[in-house]
Parts: sequence; C-alpha cells; structure tokens
Amino acid sequence: MRRLAAIAALSGGLLASAPTLAVELVDSVFQVTFRYAGSEEVLNDTVVPLLPDNACYTWYVRLGQGTAPKTATEVLTLPVPLDDWGSVATNPDDGIDISADGSVATRTFTPEPDAEGWFSHAWCVAAGDPTGDHAIAIAVDGVPLTRFDFTVVLPEDYYWPPIAQPGPRERSVDHSW
Repeated sequence: MRRLAAIAALSGGLLASAPTLAVELVDSVFQVTFRYAGSEEVLNDTVVPLLPDNACYTWYVRLGQGTAPKTATEVLTLPVPLDDWGSVATNPDDGIDISADGSVATRTFTPEPDAEGWFSHAWCVAAGDPTGDHAIAIAVDGVPLTRFDFTVVLPEDYYWPPIAQPGPRERSVDHSW
C-alpha cells in the first residue's frame, strides 16, 4: 500500500510539473460587418446576411502570453460545395487550399498577434455563396483552439438593425416659417 502511495505521489508531482500547452486561448470573437442605412454596422453575431460585395465576417482569437505561435490553420466549411471560389482557388501565394469537392477552404499561415495577443481573418460574402450553416475552425501549432459556427441567410430572412429615426424639431427652429 505504501508503494502505491509513493508511486501516486511521484506521478502526481510529475504531472504537476509537466509543461503546459505553448498556446493558450484567452478570448475569441466573431463579428459581422456591412453597410446599412448609410453607416457601417459591426455586430457580434452569428447570422450573416447574404449581401455580396457588402457583408463580411471576421473571427478574432486572443492568445495568452507565452511562446509565439509558429503556424495557424483556419478551416472554413460550407454547407454545400461552392462551384466558383474565384481567385482564392487559383492564387498559390494566398496559402488557401480548396477541397476536391469545393466545400472546404483550408488556410495555413503564420499568425502575427498584436500587443494584446489578438490575430484575425475576414471573409466577405460573394455572389454565388450558399446560405445555411457554416463553420470556421482555428488551430495553432496543431492544437485546436476554437470553432465559430454561423449561418448565412438571404437578406429577406435577416433581422435588420433598427434605423434611428430623427427626433422631432420645433416648427420654427430653422426660422423657415
């Protein structure tokens, strides 16, 4: 029995001194941006309106202090294969590989966190993009960090932010009466 206790104490000590992961996820944010009613909307949301050449979605990941990451991988999964990825599928310098069936884009890059540990990437909606459930998975140095699940919807199915209405003015405020 003493021997088991000694082994347990020794192994517990080894586990306690084992190195931790070099990369620690501190925070993550998923944002949707688009122009609407004359202003730029920036929303922490998981619903993206299908507005080609207008709406974009951006993920942000914040890492804890420690060893700088060497590589990051972003995997964008679509609900259905995309027929045309445009220049993403043809530019060998962008680091993006498209799956044979056209439903997954994998981007491998060297992350460059800012002074607070944040790094990010954005995708913008293009004509022909599918509606439905999408996902972006992020890994750093081979360690999965987080996954962002979001939905792309037709403009008529989107809940648009309320437009601020102008306040009432007194009838003679501009002395036009």
